[in-house]
Amino acid sequence: MTPLARLASRLTLGAAFVLTLAAASARGETQTVTVGASHKMRAILITPDVPGPRPGILVLHTSGGLQSADTDFAAALARQGYVALVPAFMEAYGITGRTRRETFTGAAQSVYDDLVAALDMLEHQPKVAGAPLGAIGFSNGGYFAMWLAATNKVRAGVSYYGALSGAGSDTSLSRFRSVFNASSAPVLILHGTADGTVPVGAAQHLAEIAAAAHAPYELKLYPGVDHRFDRTPDLPGAREAAADAWQRTLTFLAANLQPR
Repeated sequence: MTPLARLASRLTLGAAFVLTLAAASARGETQTVTVGASHKMRAILITPDVPGPRPGILVLHTSGGLQSADTDFAAALARQGYVALVPAFMEAYGITGRTRRETFTGAAQSVYDDLVAALDMLEHQPKVAGAPLGAIGFSNGGYFAMWLAATNKVRAGVSYYGALSGAGSDTSLSRFRSVFNASSAPVLILHGTADGTVPVGAAQHLAEIAAAAHAPYELKLYPGVDHRFDRTPDLPGAREAAADAWQRTLTFLAANLQPR
């Protein structure tokens, strides 16, 4: 068996994203840029080599900071024809995994404002040229993807196991209660019922808030699945949940990022 065949025989979803990154890089362009209100936030921009305009997607990392899993996911989106921007938003504020609560408290408004500025930069990319924008966030980033969607800074938002209670700083989800309304952009909430980092109740609570506000939402819960299910394929049910979440994400983006 060739090395490539051996690799293919044990592909997980994460490994598939690595292969996708290579394919996307060969057909498009990956570059480091600076974004944010003060242009001090490092970000990775992945542009597919396909005719534009194409929708743009902001990919928002976990409390672990910008990692290869985030750029791999962005590259997989690029292979689907999306322009993906991955900002290192915690790095820009000197926030680490240990100080992650600061992301949702003292630095929250500044991070949000920087992400809005990053979206403006993405929208004005030649390949996007005003096409619709979306945001996909993982854990920490899921919080901001939901905030951006609720405030109509994007046309669609996806939360993968979002840290919706702000690492315990807002267990009542008061921020989301104040911003969701009937005009909010649609959101897709993906969460495992056995999440030991962000209890599933946070995802259910967000769905209740969206429903009460008459905001469009979809909620998909994965029974027995833990946090970071797309990045830990050996945990129970994670591989199947990741594959299902990816397909749901693509369907959701296709439905909501069409030109008006």
